[in-house]
Amino acid sequence: MVRIDTNILDRITIDAPGKDKTVLARKGDDWTIASGKNTPANSGEVRRFIDTLQNEQVTRFVEDIASNLPKYGLDKPQLQLTLSSFASENTAETRAGEQAFAAIAFGKVEGDKVYARLADEPFVVAVRRTLLDQISVDPLQWQELSIFKSKPEQIHRLSVAAKYEATLARDAKGEWNWVAGGGPINQTNLRSLLNTLSNLRAVRWVGPIIPQHGFDKPQLAISFTTSPDDKSPHRLFVGSMAGDGTWFARVDEREGTFVINDSDLNVLRLPLAIAPGSPPAPAAGANTSPIPSVSASASPVADSKVGW
Repeated sequence: MVRIDTNILDRITIDAPGKDKTVLARKGDDWTIASGKNTPANSGEVRRFIDTLQNEQVTRFVEDIASNLPKYGLDKPQLQLTLSSFASENTAETRAGEQAFAAIAFGKVEGDKVYARLADEPFVVAVRRTLLDQISVDPLQWQELSIFKSKPEQIHRLSVAAKYEATLARDAKGEWNWVAGGGPINQTNLRSLLNTLSNLRAVRWVGPIIPQHGFDKPQLAISFTTSPDDKSPHRLFVGSMAGDGTWFARVDEREGTFVINDSDLNVLRLPLAIAPGSPPAPAAGANTSPIPSVSASASPVADSKVGW
């Protein structure tokens, strides 16, 4: 369908009527969402999308001369994709700024095909509808999947709230002690929780937060800091089920809702205290129930909207 010189591809602009443009920008080997404060993009997904475009085959040449664009919905495309190079300053070969070298307009959908047209070609072609489905017009869905990027040993204070609230903090020697809660600390569960939390990854991004995601009454709320003087804790909220073994989640630092695996939720909800007379709770990876209590000895949370 289109030939792409990836050596000069620096910008991908996704434009749909009624929505703000999404601009993906290359930064070295990675990609950012230039239209979204240059937040990191899911670079792997961007590269896979570029590969898909490069390998996409036209299923049918519909018209040799695009003289009847309204017939194919191409007079007012439902989506336009623009591929550009970018130069920060003038050179002998190029001017500074963005220079588009390919533009693809997508029109009417019929069955499993969608009509399309390259801006510099006279043809109207048909391509797979699934290609159009892969082009998200919501910049939130292009965000990187890494939610937190820290090391378990960097977490200094941890609060976990579900049915009960438990809070622990490291002392000067780096040992964990209760701030809210009590009893022997389940060190195995604590290590598993810290490992999962510090490297938490989304399965996918959903889009803007809506009431159906269940954050008014979260299943789980976690707050943590990475230094004794940190006044801005990282906060994670898990809402309702998203289906297929996933749960809706959000964090303060990022816009929108993402989903996490049921297995990650299980680990994040492991009890942090050993109940009197009971053996230690199973470690991460064991067959735990999806919604275990946080701590048998911690104080009940009066309100699900816990403030830290």
